[in-house]
Amino acid sequence: MAINEVTMKTAVPQEPLQKPAAVTEAPAPPKISVQDFARVSAEHKTALMDQISSNLEKLDDAIEALNTAVQNVPTNLNFSVDKASKRFVVQVTDTQTGEIIRKLPGDAVLAMAKQIESLKGVLFDDMF
Repeated sequence: MAINEVTMKTAVPQEPLQKPAAVTEAPAPPKISVQDFARVSAEHKTALMDQISSNLEKLDDAIEALNTAVQNVPTNLNFSVDKASKRFVVQVTDTQTGEIIRKLPGDAVLAMAKQIESLKGVLFDDMF
């Protein structure tokens, strides 16, 4: 048996080409009436409004607790302007000891702002 005869006998018979099935359209989305959409939207809005009201109540409770806690701590707020950086500074100090509890912005930020301010003539053509 020749090679061509073997390959011819063992080859898979080819089926005639079939035409592709007709292109089917995507299924139509489910239809919802305007009334159903309005009802679902109203329910969603009501749920969101309830959640917002709950969050506001929690926020009010937290503010009240913070105000109560601050009344027990003798502190003082001092507002000023840093001359070198021309930034507003807020200091929270203990009224009994005079100790600075918190300074915003911090000393590191003010020092960095001062350095940037000193480089304006070097980095930029015009001074602001």
